[in-house]
Amino acid sequence: MLTRLISRSFSRLIHCCYFSNLINEEDVNDNSTRCVIADSSKSLPLIIPTVGVPIHLYTRELESQALKQLTILAESGIAKGFVAAMADVHVGVGATIGTVFASITHVSPYAVGADIGCGMIAAPIDGLTFNNLKERWKKEIQQKIKTAIPTGFDARVKAHKKADRIIHDLGKCTNYLKNEICDITKKQLGTLGSGNHFLEILYDENEQVWIMLHSGSRRIGKETCDYYHSVAGRQMSKYRLPVINELKYLDIDSIEGQDYLIDMRWCLNYAEQNRRIMLDELCLIVKSVTGYEVDLKRMVNIHHNYCQQENVSFDNSKEDLVWITRKGATSARKGQLGIIPGSMGTGSFIVEGLGNPLSFYSCSHGAGRIMSRTMAMKTISQQSFEQAMKGIVSDTNERLRDEAPQAYKDLTTVMSNQETLVKIVHRLKPLINVKGISENNIRYSKKKNKKR
Repeated sequence: MLTRLISRSFSRLIHCCYFSNLINEEDVNDNSTRCVIADSSKSLPLIIPTVGVPIHLYTRELESQALKQLTILAESGIAKGFVAAMADVHVGVGATIGTVFASITHVSPYAVGADIGCGMIAAPIDGLTFNNLKERWKKEIQQKIKTAIPTGFDARVKAHKKADRIIHDLGKCTNYLKNEICDITKKQLGTLGSGNHFLEILYDENEQVWIMLHSGSRRIGKETCDYYHSVAGRQMSKYRLPVINELKYLDIDSIEGQDYLIDMRWCLNYAEQNRRIMLDELCLIVKSVTGYEVDLKRMVNIHHNYCQQENVSFDNSKEDLVWITRKGATSARKGQLGIIPGSMGTGSFIVEGLGNPLSFYSCSHGAGRIMSRTMAMKTISQQSFEQAMKGIVSDTNERLRDEAPQAYKDLTTVMSNQETLVKIVHRLKPLINVKGISENNIRYSKKKNKKR
């Protein structure tokens, strides 16, 4: 016992000394502190020692609260090998957004994320270029998108015609989830949601025009996450395991752990079908306005909040089969195509994975926030928001100011920090943007009705 105590104390001393040489603290005016890595000559990832497994950090700047969350996960005992923090890492609930870790024994609902299966789709529009996209088409496309696809908290007045069949075909789920599936679950199929979700028309370096969308599992995903987070808390209490900073986890071989995996997969399928319905409608809108068709054969379709079994290497030797959890992170296996979006005014990248084992074959899922939503609303003026969106057909409603480009990290820096994880295939710049803001006040109620 004494030997273990001395070992833990020594490890903490190393951890503190390491950071005292690397970082200085900077007040960012929202009761949080950002750690800025002082020695920019150090290559990424920075290897941060902890009492548990090390942290592989793909950024030189992060919030101190994010560092705390990463350390809690690394020292929790559930992570194997290391914890990888992506270039866009920032504070989240229970675990940082932009985190990847391996486990043999446990899964954490909040380490997967509340929007289970959130992801992106991008595809080029065959034959349509920047030069032949007429100016009047842009506004018409935006207006038709806003009419056809509910955003924000809005749901469809009437469920999509394929909703019943889609729900039926999503696969196995537990009795808990069966009882949660209700009328609103169907009416939210083919809806965008709010926050950082978006629908966009963009163009690449060859002036090829693309469509892109970002959305997830809507209310059913969040309810599933919250339910199993509570279940995890009860299980940890039963085994007298401490809960630190809302990091709760389930024994993956327990009945509760297996139930979570079953329902998580159902939500992954729901999120994928949700995006597919919006994609189909976006394709119809583009064709009706321009006459051009989307090339779905070149479609890139990814998700970034999930847990699945994968073979990974911890020491560049043999691979082990483990459970990989990605929260706000995307798989970047060698040759695998992915999407890394920036803010609503910055654009996105189509990338190809390099298969780097030091990140568990992963990359960032976006630029990552540099301001909390509260801070963004307080500090970003409406005028500067509108100026940042100049030249892009978009809404600059003041309710969207927390999504202004200024609230996000610099995408060029984020991409530079992960140059060993992905290579750039296309750089996309925005022409039309539709964000998640409620237009019609067709909102869901917590009352459950019309269960399947």
